[in-house]
Amino acid sequence: MDAGSFFGILRARTGLTFDLPTEAQWEYACRAGTTTALNSGKDLNDTNMAEVARYYYNQDDGKGGCSEHTKVGCYLPNAWGLHDMHGNVLEWCLDWYQANLGGDDVTDPVGSKSGEGRVGRGGNWFGFAQGCRSADRYFNEPSAISISSGFRVALRP
Repeated sequence: MDAGSFFGILRARTGLTFDLPTEAQWEYACRAGTTTALNSGKDLNDTNMAEVARYYYNQDDGKGGCSEHTKVGCYLPNAWGLHDMHGNVLEWCLDWYQANLGGDDVTDPVGSKSGEGRVGRGGNWFGFAQGCRSADRYFNEPSAISISSGFRVALRP
């Protein structure tokens, strides 16, 4: 990370190694031991999605509309207590996007050092349920600015 970036400044001020999670780390944290499309252990449908996320079909549920932010904790957390892993904002990952991830079993893989754009996971408040499922992937240029993108901070050992 560049010393002048958010993470570079955070590292300098704290002496800790903060970063974006890798794509594999993000999915592991999102799933929290589940193997279903949603980290609640439930299958993908609009009712189940509305329990764990802000997305296209529940923008007006009283927890924050299109022009408002939704506060953390408005939707059910996963089994590890993490909120907003589905919907809300598309979360940037450290990995560069590669269309073909390969089929090899790997523990905590790190993605390519270059690609079409950075991986984004989790869907967003303007996305449909299908795009907010645990395994869905997006990509965009790191310089892209969007009201539906954000990030989650990871602490590296």
